[in-house]
Amino acid sequence: MWRLALGGVFLAAAQACVFCRLPAHDLSGRLARLCSQTEAGQKECEASPDFSAFALDEMSMNKVTEKTHRVLRVMEIKEALSSLPSYWRWLHNTKLPEYTREALCPPACRGSTVLYNCSTCKGTEVSCWPRKRCFPGPHAHPCPDP
Repeated sequence: MWRLALGGVFLAAAQACVFCRLPAHDLSGRLARLCSQTEAGQKECEASPDFSAFALDEMSMNKVTEKTHRVLRVMEIKEALSSLPSYWRWLHNTKLPEYTREALCPPACRGSTVLYNCSTCKGTEVSCWPRKRCFPGPHAHPCPDP
């Protein structure tokens, strides 16, 4: 795992998938600049969850990267990082699990797919989840597994 060291502050967010794609956005550099601007900013940057448990397909990674680009742009304009911890929590608790499920369930996944680990950015081919995991309960998806 890699971490971005910034004046003694380790940014766990630097492990996130958002830094794997679209290098022209320079998200890690922009986040480092924002975090170094104030002591309060450094505190906000320390409060990020661990994203290493997640793996996303390429399309989802691009979506998360674009969203993070827009969020950082707002923070740059406002010169404030106060909403950064809530953004990281939202990614960790809501969007990354949602995107992982979308990538591993039908109709997006057919047999297998390539997912990129959020801490290493390396892709690995993985099998799709069984329909019972994707659609649990009495309202399971009507189509049988192939």
